[in-house]
Amino acid sequence: MRYAIMTEFDGSAFHGWQRQKNAPSVQACLEDAWQSLTGEVIALRGGSRTDAGVSALGHVSDFSSFTSIPVNRIARAWNTKLPESVAVCAAVCVPSGFNARYDALGKTYRYTIVTGETRPVLKRHTTAYVPGKLNVDAMRSAIELFRGTHDFSSFMDQGSPTKRLVRTLHDIRIDGLKELTITMTGDGFLYHMARIIAGTLVYIGQGKIPIDELMSIIEVRDRVRAGPTMPAEGLVLDRVFFAAELFGNDCWPYEDERRESKRAMLMSM
Repeated sequence: MRYAIMTEFDGSAFHGWQRQKNAPSVQACLEDAWQSLTGEVIALRGGSRTDAGVSALGHVSDFSSFTSIPVNRIARAWNTKLPESVAVCAAVCVPSGFNARYDALGKTYRYTIVTGETRPVLKRHTTAYVPGKLNVDAMRSAIELFRGTHDFSSFMDQGSPTKRLVRTLHDIRIDGLKELTITMTGDGFLYHMARIIAGTLVYIGQGKIPIDELMSIIEVRDRVRAGPTMPAEGLVLDRVFFAAELFGNDCWPYEDERRESKRAMLMSM
């Protein structure tokens, strides 16, 4: 059978999701725990390769298994072998052709920033600290320019192999005042794109980038023009969306030419 799992993890405990030779990863932790539980070696396919320090509430991956554990008991059984930094939230059966990476239609990321005179201590693994004050009204005015379909090259760091530079940011909003949460939902994100958008909004809030320059920064497709790449600790992968609901509230709500063919596959379960 093929299964999909949704996991929550504390990114500060890992050097990213993908297995690495000389550093702890979420993938290795999950695979090793499954082998300890069942004696079976599996290969997880991740829907998102989060960077070191990035956490997740709803990361999705898939794997094949001969396990006799009922699907509704897989999460509880798996968690008995996992450290407190990661947990399997749910497991479901999926069609044999399901691929958590290529069947995902979109993602929601949240970036949280704490401002003020004192850096956070208890929230240091899930927030980024920006000393002083930010002009939140200016930041909220700027987010509308990010919304829509653009070539986001100006917001991609070097090191990405992708050639699909045009992405659609369907929704972006800022909540809070002293503790700000920037929530972004898009059909895909370039390398460090969410963190660079957050850094650009911080520069706008600090008056280092005027709002009337933002559109030219988007259009010029030059990484140097945008703001800094914010620390990984402030970023959380909130949700991965698919053509049909898998784990609840994860059916992609936007029009997408890919949706119907992928929906037919998922509904065949």
